[in-house]
Amino acid sequence: MKVDIIGSGVAGLAAGIYLQKHGVQTTIYERSASVGGLMTGWHRGRYSFNGCLHWLLGSAKGISFNAFWREIIDIDALHFVYHDERVRFDACGKEFVFYNDIDRFERYLLENAPEDAKLIRRWMGWVRMVMPHLDYLPPVFNGNFKHDLALKMRMWRLLPVLVFVARSSRYTNRTFANKFCSPWLRDALMNLYQYEIGLSVLVFAQAYAAKRVAGYPMGGSQAVTQKLIESYNSSGGELRMNTAVKRIRIENRVAVGLELENGESTDADYVISAADWHWTAFSAIGQQYLPSSLTKLSKPAHDDIFYSYCMLVLGVRRPMTDVTHFFRINENIISPDGTEYQQVEVDVYNYDNTLAPEGCCSMNVNFPTREGDFWINLRRDNYEKYIAVKQQFTNEIISRLCKYFGSDFAHDIEVSDLTTPATYYRYTMNYRGSSQGWSPRRNLLTPSPVSNKIKGVRNLLFAGHWIEAGGGVPVALATARNAAMQILGKI
Repeated sequence: MKVDIIGSGVAGLAAGIYLQKHGVQTTIYERSASVGGLMTGWHRGRYSFNGCLHWLLGSAKGISFNAFWREIIDIDALHFVYHDERVRFDACGKEFVFYNDIDRFERYLLENAPEDAKLIRRWMGWVRMVMPHLDYLPPVFNGNFKHDLALKMRMWRLLPVLVFVARSSRYTNRTFANKFCSPWLRDALMNLYQYEIGLSVLVFAQAYAAKRVAGYPMGGSQAVTQKLIESYNSSGGELRMNTAVKRIRIENRVAVGLELENGESTDADYVISAADWHWTAFSAIGQQYLPSSLTKLSKPAHDDIFYSYCMLVLGVRRPMTDVTHFFRINENIISPDGTEYQQVEVDVYNYDNTLAPEGCCSMNVNFPTREGDFWINLRRDNYEKYIAVKQQFTNEIISRLCKYFGSDFAHDIEVSDLTTPATYYRYTMNYRGSSQGWSPRRNLLTPSPVSNKIKGVRNLLFAGHWIEAGGGVPVALATARNAAMQILGKI
């Protein structure tokens, strides 16, 4: 049995490890010189920068994702940080602190917004209701009849969670905010994220943090990626870097291998695409194999695709221990792509000494955008202008940070590097530079418009964050496991 896998991101590596550990030979083909896909980081001078993970779902026991990770890597070898606070920012002229401990957060809100006591307690009650059910989310089926039957019998316990998700699907953080009387709390909820999210997404994120099953891995994204690489290599898998795939070979509507850009052809019993779904469907497969329900996705609407990012990373000759790790500054700023922001979001890695020399600090300033085409096209059509526009935006951001950190802050910046959607696209080919995949918009239950198969094409599977709306590392991991188990079930 031989399986070819396209892409060495989380999904590609995880699928490869699962299959290798079950005796299936795999080869992963990666078009670039770096491994990890979107779960990445990089070095500039004396500094390292984290390009993805704020927290890893499944970092500790208490959620099914921990079992998934344990199947493929030694997760206990990673050191995780669990923050007391999620974020700080100004709301109606008064500081708002989002505490991760639910009891502490509830007391804090009741002290500062007693007029909303009933709604605050209901909100925190939802979080407490979700927390004990994380052990079963998602359900871990492993093909053992007795185990899987017992798990299915326990699934009825999830009914309250499913009822909450269904009932809350019509609310977002912003529509929920309008229910509060306190102007301070109302403003805080309105601006809790840089974009609008579903209420159920907020509650689940709180449950993850409160149960301490979503910690930040010291060393950032690269620390986890390195564990995946080590596991894949030790299990006997073959990883071919700088090897771009041109198309998936399909004969009699069966995937039989790959055709590479260098002219080489491969033979395989199965093909898993853990690459960008849009590229796979419309370039590597071709529209002749796609049903009409999928061909219409060739040019999806802006809101159908998850945000990309402009991210300014800074290496600063300051320890930055006098500021919290994650906060927002109320500053109006307009990106060159036309996106308007009322806040500047700042990650300060003053708790991770692996990213910067002693007495220094690595920082990220984040700007979500759906204008990926602007940056991708500008880089392609006028590279000199692209560089100039990046520098102009960098200077503007730094000038705003100087208003907060002091005028001499700019002199302490040793390294600066602005990534754009064009950067995401160049390294991952992810459509429009999206940082995830299909957008769930406001509803956690929003289905993805695609599945992990193409109807009518056999022995071809998809894995990665395009397979479920919302995407991200957890979806990449779960869909990789599902693809591997589907193949193993047919051996």
